[in-house]
Amino acid sequence: MRYLAVAAVVLLAGCATQNDRHVGIHDVPSSTVFAFQDTAAGDGTLNIVRDQGLWGAGCSSAIYVDDKVVADMEIGQQLVLRVPAGTRKLGVMPHGACSSDRVDVDASVQQGETMNFTIPASGEGLSAQTAAKS
Repeated sequence: MRYLAVAAVVLLAGCATQNDRHVGIHDVPSSTVFAFQDTAAGDGTLNIVRDQGLWGAGCSSAIYVDDKVVADMEIGQQLVLRVPAGTRKLGVMPHGACSSDRVDVDASVQQGETMNFTIPASGEGLSAQTAAKS
């Protein structure tokens, strides 16, 4: 009986722990960002957040700007891209344990402007949020 009680405590303690990766929003590691990190005159900013959640935890999201891969994101990560002002083709394509077609949206960003986008935890989709001036 004592062994059963110890086993139950150990199992419940395992359920109570959380991986920091799944708590809060964190910056994308620099090792998975390939472009648009340096600020230049005339740039706008694209903020991209991949939502939290265990759904899609095994999936990564490749981020595209103008048909070039610029980063790779996991759940609960945020990415800040400094892009030349104008209309950019922003895309996301899930890969890893799940896969789907690439989704593209037009991101028209002016000099000094910031546009916010979210990707659901599943990694499938991309939606624009309200734009804010920086």
